[in-house]
Amino acid sequence: MTKKLLAGPLALTLVLLACSVPVFADGARTSEPPNSPEAKAASEKATSKPNTKLKKDMEKLLAAAKAGKVAPQQQQFPSTSRNNLSKTAKIAIIASAIGATIFLAILFHDLSKD
Repeated sequence: MTKKLLAGPLALTLVLLACSVPVFADGARTSEPPNSPEAKAASEKATSKPNTKLKKDMEKLLAAAKAGKVAPQQQQFPSTSRNNLSKTAKIAIIASAIGATIFLAILFHDLSKD
């Protein structure tokens, strides 16, 4: 009986060990890739240069929003207030939840007596 109980976890452990080896096979990297100063300078120039057209458009949009001219778009799919369950299904769900609660209360009460 214990052989059957231990066979499953042992097989699972072996499978996990065999699958985890390729994940850690890369090892620790000894050196970082070199970053050239020219590349850093070029990226800083590209990000620091503001796009004037974009800035102008954003200012227009902000002014229109403050004036109340721009309204948010309506949702494509309006949200529904119903959950599409029948009255019988709702009663069955509530009754099963209450039944499970009573069952667990009785079960734990009986176990605490021992």
